[in-house]
Amino acid sequence: MILRKFLLLTLGLLILCPAKNWGQKINGLSFVGTRINVNKEHIDPVKETAANWVALMPYGYMNSAQDSSIKFDLSWQWAGETKRGINQTVPFFYNDGIEIMLKPHIWIRGGVFTGTIAFESDAAWSQFQKSYKEFILHFAQVAQDSNIDLLCIGTELQSLVAYDPQFWFELIDDVKNIYTGKLTYAENWDQYHKVPFWSKLDYVGIDAYFPLKSGINPSLEELISLWKPYVQDLKNFSEKENRSILFTEIGYRSIHRSTVKPWDYSVREQPYNGKAQADALEAMFLSFQEKNWWAGGFIWKWFPDHANSGGVSDTTFSPQNKPAEDIIKRYFTNLE
Repeated sequence: MILRKFLLLTLGLLILCPAKNWGQKINGLSFVGTRINVNKEHIDPVKETAANWVALMPYGYMNSAQDSSIKFDLSWQWAGETKRGINQTVPFFYNDGIEIMLKPHIWIRGGVFTGTIAFESDAAWSQFQKSYKEFILHFAQVAQDSNIDLLCIGTELQSLVAYDPQFWFELIDDVKNIYTGKLTYAENWDQYHKVPFWSKLDYVGIDAYFPLKSGINPSLEELISLWKPYVQDLKNFSEKENRSILFTEIGYRSIHRSTVKPWDYSVREQPYNGKAQADALEAMFLSFQEKNWWAGGFIWKWFPDHANSGGVSDTTFSPQNKPAEDIIKRYFTNLE
């Protein structure tokens, strides 16, 4: 009788709190923080892509790559970049069955690359580590309080990883004392193999801006062929680390030669080429969709005001209102 009651209670809890389907591909969009509070009009276009995940990205700010203090949750920040905005946004996605990765970012004034953070003294490094730990643990608590599914503990911080790997092992332990969900870290496409702590995390996270050197309008076949060496390297690395590969970011601008330096947002004088962006994303899907070691990824990037984002004159990473959006819908619908 006691066993029967226990089994009934357990079944009831499972019905009330359904298990996450971690076997399904992560069909994600990197959802840009809003200036104002999120509403249903911001969520519906995400649903229409068949995305089952979004990445929410709160920001901390540094004045320079030598600033040892990270400032966050500031009154002047956009709502979506702060704790208050994350807490307001999460229920909208969960109500529509969309799961969430919380991915705190650092923004250095002038758009300086975070991988160049460096200090001249151990004392300054120590101060930065203290500040970074406060930043991540703050959002680990946000993730725990909001029952967020996946937390990314850093993005493209190769200099900090190289300076003191032990810091990261200790940080991960501290995060796990607060947050009980799954963890990853987002390292750049050319640095992920130098990260020593993948075994402490659930996914190998890669910002997958792998260069595919090609002409103005390469064919799908050419792009798939250019992916093949990377696919093999990633398969080998997944087996070595016994972890699935997650593209924590993947995206292309709608310009000529969009795959040559896909990380480069600085070049402004480029003609629009929506087909190049769409083909680049399709080649990525075709190269990875059937790989059981590939967990999926998050398309960079998706703006909340869908009606006024992207479009046929826009050369940014946004796939919205361009041929790339149709590619995303097609593959997100079929990827499981």
